[in-house]
Amino acid sequence: MDNNKSPGPDGIHGKFLENIGPHGRERLLYIFNLSWKVGVLPKQWKTAVIIPVRKPNKEANSVGSYRPIALTCIPCKLMERIILRRITHHLMELNLIPEEQYGFRRGHSTIDQILYFAQSVRDAHNLKLTKRTISMFLYLLTKAFDKVWKNKLMVKCHNEFNIRGRVLPWISNFLNNRSFRVKYQSGISSIYRSYQGIPQGSVLSPTLFSLFVAGMEKMVSSHVTLACLLMMW
Repeated sequence: MDNNKSPGPDGIHGKFLENIGPHGRERLLYIFNLSWKVGVLPKQWKTAVIIPVRKPNKEANSVGSYRPIALTCIPCKLMERIILRRITHHLMELNLIPEEQYGFRRGHSTIDQILYFAQSVRDAHNLKLTKRTISMFLYLLTKAFDKVWKNKLMVKCHNEFNIRGRVLPWISNFLNNRSFRVKYQSGISSIYRSYQGIPQGSVLSPTLFSLFVAGMEKMVSSHVTLACLLMMW
């Protein structure tokens, strides 16, 4: 755990969990096991406190000038890491993540993709008329986490990635009936419900987002093929 992280709505700091003692760890493990068994999270684990942080050189009176930082409960993050490790092992063991997907993967970097693209262009240039490089750049993922269709994500996890057993109902409960409050300076807002998307500040969200967009590279590839055929025609 990163003890520099601020606590969530429960006020429990990572340093507290680090020094909780044997009996406290047993009780925490009991909560984890119970949550895993019944597929339900404590209500407070599904709440967040949003801290708006103003971007550099931006006007203070504009909503778009602020970057929302979501503070969630650290005990929940700890359990998320346990589940994430299991999911990652499952996906890697069965080689279920598309090789084109470099985002949010250990040992993979978007810089590698840029280098691969640059090398493809150079190879095509060296081969001149015998090879062409066609690229398509998409910038459609603004507020990406907020636009994830949760029901479709669950279907993909079950059908395409063979994620079954207790982990699927746990993730479903984790994603649904979430709420948040906005804290600015000394004031805090009323509670608001979040009906769509995956939560910001979550340990699981980056991997869940990767699973949701998996397969997009095939769609892009088909569009590029169509573009090539139209150019040839």
